[in-house]
Amino acid sequence: MKKRILIFCGVLLAMSLTAFAFISWNDQVETSSSKSIVSNTLVAEDLNINVFSDFFYNVDTRFGAIKKSDVDKARSITDFLQKKQTQQIVSYKSVKITILEDSKQTDISETGHSSTLTAAQIKLLNSTDYSTNILIRADYLESNKTTSTLTQSYATPHLTIVPEKQAIYTSGKDALIDYLKENSKEITIIVENDKLQPAKLYFTVTKKGHITNVKLVTTSGYPSIDKRMIELITKAPGKWEPAENTKGEKVDQELVFSFGLMGC
Repeated sequence: MKKRILIFCGVLLAMSLTAFAFISWNDQVETSSSKSIVSNTLVAEDLNINVFSDFFYNVDTRFGAIKKSDVDKARSITDFLQKKQTQQIVSYKSVKITILEDSKQTDISETGHSSTLTAAQIKLLNSTDYSTNILIRADYLESNKTTSTLTQSYATPHLTIVPEKQAIYTSGKDALIDYLKENSKEITIIVENDKLQPAKLYFTVTKKGHITNVKLVTTSGYPSIDKRMIELITKAPGKWEPAENTKGEKVDQELVFSFGLMGC
């Protein structure tokens, strides 16, 4: 009888030890798993600090578009300013027209002192070609409609001269932007906010609808991203419809692909 009791107690003790060991092992697994989840969460949160969700894409002229035919006909500064703006102007102090290279002013400029363009200003405008960028700086006195007081002010329209009919991506601008986004997301998904810059890539749509003269003017701060964008715009699928002049003749037009941070 005593022998049976001893055997029973031994079996019971063994079972208790096994159960304890299993519970202890399970607790260790759960603890390890919890630590892993917390660790992964912290890593994800840390990564989210560097994720830039507002990566910018746009394909357009460098500045606001103005047709070459309108530039050639211009005889007054009012041809370049908004009508609502000119209604408040009492007198002009100076009007300066400057040719730009991208956004930088060159030494090529002409200055007048009234709303009427001078002969030199008209000659300068007529000498420009498609895709030329210009800056018009008008300093003037304007009247406040409410108080009738005069204040000094200025306007600085930046303009890009374009053909009568601009070049277009036949599938539409939205389709082009979607293509650029989809095929660059693997390289742009994680960038450091303080390193990303507004980048600009110039390219020409030829009179035959081909892409040429692809050149990076300003970097995004990431050479790998710059390289990828050059490849994408160069090899974009679909077709381009060339620009046309006033005679309906096909002409080259330069466009700008802006990406990275939104900039001026």
